[in-house]
Amino acid sequence: MKTETIPVESENEIHILGVISDLMGASMPFNEVITLVLRFASAMMRADGSSLLLIDRKEGNRIFYVAAGEGPDKLKKVTLTEGEGTAGFVAETGLPLVVSDVAREPRFSSRLYQMTGFKARSLACAPLRVRGELRGAIEVVSQKVGNFAEKDLDRLTAIAGPAAIMIDHGRLIDEMKGLHDKLAEANRLKTEFLAIMTHELRTPITIVIGNLDLFLGGYLGELNTRQQDTLKTALRNSGEALNLISSILDLSRSEASQSVVRVEEFRLEDLWADLEALFRIGLSGKEVDLSWEMKAPLPALKTDKLKVKEILSNIVFNAVKFTERGKIQVSASEVQGGKGVEIEVKDTGGGIPQEFLAVIFEPFRQVGGAVTTSHGGAGLGLAIAQKLLNLLHGKVEVESEVGKGSTFRITIPAQYSA
Repeated sequence: MKTETIPVESENEIHILGVISDLMGASMPFNEVITLVLRFASAMMRADGSSLLLIDRKEGNRIFYVAAGEGPDKLKKVTLTEGEGTAGFVAETGLPLVVSDVAREPRFSSRLYQMTGFKARSLACAPLRVRGELRGAIEVVSQKVGNFAEKDLDRLTAIAGPAAIMIDHGRLIDEMKGLHDKLAEANRLKTEFLAIMTHELRTPITIVIGNLDLFLGGYLGELNTRQQDTLKTALRNSGEALNLISSILDLSRSEASQSVVRVEEFRLEDLWADLEALFRIGLSGKEVDLSWEMKAPLPALKTDKLKVKEILSNIVFNAVKFTERGKIQVSASEVQGGKGVEIEVKDTGGGIPQEFLAVIFEPFRQVGGAVTTSHGGAGLGLAIAQKLLNLLHGKVEVESEVGKGSTFRITIPAQYSA
């Protein structure tokens, strides 16, 4: 069964921007979040494809980094000459652009689309900026003439802001990878500390910066001068906090600190309701059926709600990433006479070879031992999930068979005790 497409056309813009903001804060690898943003952009603007053009800060080249859609997908890693194409023009000038008919647009590059076999007829393109600096452009294309109008640029620009921030954070992840390569043999504890630190610090700062950009962009209403100045100060301080994180990554003698557990009462089914829309966005375009089952009434949990949310998010997103067709079944039941809950995430993905089961929870590790694979990512999701489970005195077990899929079983005490 093919996953239903989220009916974004029936949602108001504030809700759409809220979903994108949640994507920014999810503990997901950079490539995956950007791909989800592109899919969301295509769905929201009724486009046949979307792509992201980035400026190489060292060489100055303009390279298509990721793309979505059968034709645009072939644009990946294609390099433009200076000013080539509509995306190149927008990335260079910072001017958004709508083309209702590419046959009448001299800046349109037929070379790119001849390579893909995609017959683009109209497009919209918005610049990617981070704190005033141009980083590239996001573009949506359609096979229909006149599919986009000037008003569509507002929505595309609203997506471009969070996407640009994720690009900036991608450089931080690259630095983490390089640091891991140097320190992995010398001191394993340092890399584990980096995994937890980036989760605890980068995610909330990302959300703050994204929301501040939305306010300053005027997408949630007009601001007076005093309000703008206050938000600009907050945005600047948030950027300095991110720079501080980068400096911390360079410290070779950092030691892991104790994470604070904030106990509150909540229900697991409410967490699933909060996350389900994001999971379905991740499955957009895949023939995958996602289901949730509560096998019996569950006890209320008295533990750290945000950490349980991150655990569930990382485990399920792992299944989303590696399942191309079939189904993902998430079920929950009480165990130990109501003293705990067990969450089972079962997928029909490619499965994990037995020899790799012992290392999949290690930071920066993916099946095959490489830092990155064809699915992308830094390999932090499962590592973070296990670390958070250890903090909450929970555990995770995995069973897998190549070609048939994997099953992750998470057990969490219903009531946290130090």
